[in-house]
Amino acid sequence: MNIRFEFPPSGNAAAPAFINPVACGEWLDALPVSNAATAQAQLRVQLGLLPVAGLKPALLFEILEQLRGPLLQVQAEMTRKFAFRPLPLADFEAGALAGSLDLWRGFGLGWQVCVQALLDGERDLKAHGAQLCQRALDSQARLILDVLNAGYDTAGAHWLLLHKLYRAAEQVGVTSAKVKDLQMKELGATNCVAAYARPLLLALGAPGDWEARQAQRIARWTEHLATKVAISREPPETATKPPVLVDLAAGRGGFRLAAAATPAGGADLRYLDISEFSQSIKNRIIRLRKGQAPASLGLGDDSNPPATERLLMTLYKHWGDGRAGREQVRRPVSGRALVACGVPAMHYYISGKAFRQPGHPNELSSRQRQEIATFGRLATRDDDDHSLNRGFSLEDWAMHDESVAGLRLVRGTGGAGSRFSPGQLVAVRPTDARAFMIGVVRWVQMQTGGELMVGIKSLPGVPLTMAIKATGINAKADKYQPGLLLPAVAALQSIESVLLPAGWFKPGCVLELHTDVHRMIRLDALVLRGTDFDRCTFSAV
Repeated sequence: MNIRFEFPPSGNAAAPAFINPVACGEWLDALPVSNAATAQAQLRVQLGLLPVAGLKPALLFEILEQLRGPLLQVQAEMTRKFAFRPLPLADFEAGALAGSLDLWRGFGLGWQVCVQALLDGERDLKAHGAQLCQRALDSQARLILDVLNAGYDTAGAHWLLLHKLYRAAEQVGVTSAKVKDLQMKELGATNCVAAYARPLLLALGAPGDWEARQAQRIARWTEHLATKVAISREPPETATKPPVLVDLAAGRGGFRLAAAATPAGGADLRYLDISEFSQSIKNRIIRLRKGQAPASLGLGDDSNPPATERLLMTLYKHWGDGRAGREQVRRPVSGRALVACGVPAMHYYISGKAFRQPGHPNELSSRQRQEIATFGRLATRDDDDHSLNRGFSLEDWAMHDESVAGLRLVRGTGGAGSRFSPGQLVAVRPTDARAFMIGVVRWVQMQTGGELMVGIKSLPGVPLTMAIKATGINAKADKYQPGLLLPAVAALQSIESVLLPAGWFKPGCVLELHTDVHRMIRLDALVLRGTDFDRCTFSAV
């Protein structure tokens, strides 16, 4: 296959600030790395000029390698501004993402110029073939990882370029050749297969289910583990785990097939054998259970052993066994659903009235007393005013599909709306349903067309509204807070539980609970902790 990369025309572009390694070093000495935004902007300008400056490929290679360390440092700092934030991103967060992606494109373009020269027979680059291909793959892989970490759907063009770069490495014959990479701490050596496999595996492993710290650890672990992946054109004969498939001609990442399915793709199909990769995860789980410290297993010195073991088990299911996190089959549905966020808003829309302190009726205004005398009731605009004053709103979403455990919703482009993140509590009512259901946002993703898509796991039971208050001497002056009660559902083996503000759970804590009656409850166990709530079981005092 004749591989050709696309480059912008050289034209009359301005000359870069440096055209040799010595001048590049002097320029880097003045780069304000401590001001990541400024440094990124300056790097973007120079990397927009270098690939079209007519430099000899061998010289361009030296300069790009010299720029790589500071560039990775700047990019890592800028990633903090947009990664793992609620979606949609705020304007400054979206701007930081766009700037980072632009820099990866410019940096990657420089490496592609070198790879193209290598494919065209440039003799001065032959000794650096493996390093060139690995750097080009690594740059595109890091672009994809930034897209994933921002919560965006990866465009097909990003995958196609990654696949094309891997084809180039195959054509040069350097896919498994060892490459030194001083920027990957404690790794020392890597290869093209590892650079290529890393984003494929991370995209396959349900990244939307991971919290920020978990995702950062997983990304760090895969720098080591991806070197244990092998890629072949034929199904691996001795594989102990289901391989991951990649179609190099398709604008998507890795995938798995059902047991009886036949793969399509022909000469473009590749098989990722993750048997050794999976065994390495399993070995670490075993050693953790034997008391070995996470740091000694290359899992970092900031990892809690039980939490690390649980995360490794999740990864083993996703990657090693090929088991999806979703157990129920989803079926397509059409229709609309109303969504409320935040316990106060949920309380308002589920109860149909404004929250008021139990046992303390509000003093009526003269206008309200006149309305009661005239109409026998208060006008409904009072509750409407309450909704507007508190900023409550019901958002209109399209239903995409559903299962027994939850549903997937899509919010169209345009218009204002709430921001969403995994672990957030929501109330959802399909327009053809009479009652709200309570769910937890499992994952959030911005689609390439600008739509917002969320996956919601439903909690059992039809929610009831309540008022909740702490007890004790220090809480005497505290007011009741709105809360939600989930009744027991025997068929699902779900016991009664309360949904409290985040951080309220303490074992044995006694609370006052008001529904239509007053009762004292003692918190027994934390069933689920989300980003904005605690779900707890309780018993009567």
